[in-house]
Amino acid sequence: MTKTLTAVLLAAALLAGCGRNDGSVAGGSAAGFPKPAKPYTSEEAAKNGDVVNVHGRYTNLDKWLAFAERVESGKDEPAQVRVTAYTIEGDPIFSELVYDGQAVHFTYDNAMDAFGKDLGRPSATCAGIGRQAGEDGVVLYALKGCDGEAGGFFRLEVPEKELGPG
Repeated sequence: MTKTLTAVLLAAALLAGCGRNDGSVAGGSAAGFPKPAKPYTSEEAAKNGDVVNVHGRYTNLDKWLAFAERVESGKDEPAQVRVTAYTIEGDPIFSELVYDGQAVHFTYDNAMDAFGKDLGRPSATCAGIGRQAGEDGVVLYALKGCDGEAGGFFRLEVPEKELGPG
């Protein structure tokens, strides 16, 4: 009996020691995004529900539009989206946005960019999302009212033709 109890306590202690203390949980981030593993292809990202940007070609853009609409409407309903953009070399860069019904919590992750400097997942809390017409029929989305520099890392340029009517 004592050996069994000792074994259970030891196993519990070992499992507790394997936890992460960086705000994320095993298998994903604190917001519940799937934890990507190298290599993280655009096909895998799309399958995981990420909004994928491969040099201006988008997959799952409807997920971004639904998220932006939720934030812009000011509804007190949580939502989240991860935008995965790919570099020329094919490395993913992640922008995770979580709307808690009042603010957008943004985290930037370029750890898998072989030619970039790993910035260590900077984050910011922002008041919302701004949308403006850009050049050449592009709509630019950016975070606004952010509490830190990291909010400036997020820009999403979507061809207006991709947005459909409205």
